[in-house]
Formats: sequence, structure tokens, C-alpha cells
Amino acid sequence: MPVLASGSAIRLQLLHAAGVPVTASPVDVDEDALRRQAEAQGLSLRDTALALAQAKAEAASGQHPGRFIIAADQILELEGRAFAKPADLTEARTHLLALRGRTHALHAAVTLWRDGQPLWSHISSPTLTMRSFSEVFLDDYLQQEGNILLSCVGCYRIEGLGIQLFDTVTGSSDAIAGLPLIPLLAALRQHGILPG
Repeated sequence: MPVLASGSAIRLQLLHAAGVPVTASPVDVDEDALRRQAEAQGLSLRDTALALAQAKAEAASGQHPGRFIIAADQILELEGRAFAKPADLTEARTHLLALRGRTHALHAAVTLWRDGQPLWSHISSPTLTMRSFSEVFLDDYLQQEGNILLSCVGCYRIEGLGIQLFDTVTGSSDAIAGLPLIPLLAALRQHGILPG
């Protein structure tokens, strides 16, 4: 049974819903240090998302010898600027105001490892355009969603009330949620983890 190197409930839910037998085993990596290192190396934010996923996979691979490791990461990019998860609802409000009326990308990277070796990787970059919502809507949205937004890189759950923030969305909903599922399922079949 593969290991998901993540504590993300939505990623685990997506895999279970798709019939993938997987156990979750979150790993502790210093994401801020890894992001700074990637920036120093001149990596794009898209490639940084993959580097973070690979760091998680490598850490989990050492803890689970012989098992297939699935790891993922996601970075929101707005005109070259990366957005991290907000520290509190005040910062979430600031983030949403910065995204309002503009188009951003969500770089969702996923990788498959075994015994410390990368077997496969993929990056999807859906684009989303937020509508020019009112301050009244924003205040109501923040009140309804509350602290759940602190675990969301874009301060929204597109599978819930967050869908009301958008004018247009291009890309798959699973990639927007942080796990490009169709390419991952193909890789799992290719490596004999799922039946063909």
C-alpha cells in the first residue's frame, strides 16, 4: 500500500475517492528553508513546488523502506509573487484583496518515489481569475469560512463556498485542490500499484 507523505485531508480524500489504497504519513520538512534555497538557485515557482514535493517524498521514503511514496505540494503564484498560507484571518483578507479581480496560477506538483529514488513527477498549473467581489461579500465569506482558510494557500476551498470568488477557472478541480489525480493514477498503473 502506498504512503501519502502529507497531512492534507483533501489529498487523502481525493485518493480514497478514486479507489487508491493509501495510508497518510505526514513528514516534517522546513518548507521556508526549502523555498529560500529554491529561490537562491533561481528556480521558478513551478519548479519550487516540485522541489518541495520531492523533499517530502525523500523524507518519507527513508521512513518507509520498500513502499511507494506519493508526495505533493502547491504554490500560488500571482505575477511572479508566491503566496503562502495565511497566518490569521486578517492576513487571509489581505491575500484575497490582492487576488481580487486578477488571475493567478496554482502550481500543483506530485511525485512518486520508492527507496529514496524518484520514479515519476508531474506539475499542473491551473489558472483562476477572481471576480471583483465587494467588501461586504468578503467580510461575510471570511466569517462563514473562518479558520479553515488558514490551511488553504489561496484562502479558498473551491469545493465549497470559495467557488463564489471566481469568474473563470481553467484546469482540473483535483489539481486546484492540490493533487493532479489523472496523471497520478496513470503513473500508479504504470508502476503496478493499481491494476491496468
